[in-house]
Amino acid sequence: MTTDRLPQGARTDSGKRALVVIDEAVSGEELTRSLLGHLGKDVEEVFVVAPALPESKLDLMMGAVDEAIPPARERLEETLEALKDAGLKASGEVGDSDPIQAMNDEVIKFAPDQIVLVAHDEEEGSPVEKGLLEQAERDFDLPVLELVVTRDAEPEVIDVQKTKRGSWRGRGESGAYLPPVNKRDIAGIIVGFTCTIILGILAAKGLANSHTGGGNHEENRAGTEAAAMLLIALAFALINLGHIVALIIAQGVRFEGLFNRFFSRVSLIGTPLALIPQIVLLIISGH
Repeated sequence: MTTDRLPQGARTDSGKRALVVIDEAVSGEELTRSLLGHLGKDVEEVFVVAPALPESKLDLMMGAVDEAIPPARERLEETLEALKDAGLKASGEVGDSDPIQAMNDEVIKFAPDQIVLVAHDEEEGSPVEKGLLEQAERDFDLPVLELVVTRDAEPEVIDVQKTKRGSWRGRGESGAYLPPVNKRDIAGIIVGFTCTIILGILAAKGLANSHTGGGNHEENRAGTEAAAMLLIALAFALINLGHIVALIIAQGVRFEGLFNRFFSRVSLIGTPLALIPQIVLLIISGH
């Protein structure tokens, strides 16, 4: 990763639209002044996104983020108030629990000229904040400036770094045509693929039971339980395959935001849960 450390008050690349991603509320005189200084006088419109940061990576992968939404909304409202008081045209929303996905969603909708990330250092921050600047450089063909701040009531800026314009995907490096894949997507692919194989094995076992158990089939046809097991295995195989294919071609079909989160959770949570009825049906088919 290539980054520059900047002095306080240095400006980002010129541009009239800025996306501000806040893992900490912009409050207090020092942080507000620092953010405004880095944005520069040319910025006319700011869109703020407050990721609903979970307490752990496990919560992130499982989609357990309901408790993180109210604090994110408070950060958003406090930040918007500070920016509007400073005379900026500012709007925003609570974003995805994955900060990179939250950035990606808003880059598509808002089309900013620059991104400013207000985050904590690795010792004070949420587990999902680690390596954000490196991921942002990898995934976005935009300059990204990070203000590293403390968790104080009036946060202090302890470091400032900026990526170069142009992500690795735009420079023709290995993987340049693949979309960014976050940890939730990776977990969903691994869990979905593994559980789909198990569903298939159980369905095959149920089919064998239907042919050997007697009394549950007619003219060598699979019994009702075996047919249901085959349908479950096939349905989740198609869902998980479709999710992987959609991720590969995500840039072309805008497989982002809500749809991506839905299919990721179906793969990550729904496929393992499908093992329960599959096992029950297997037991029934064996009798």
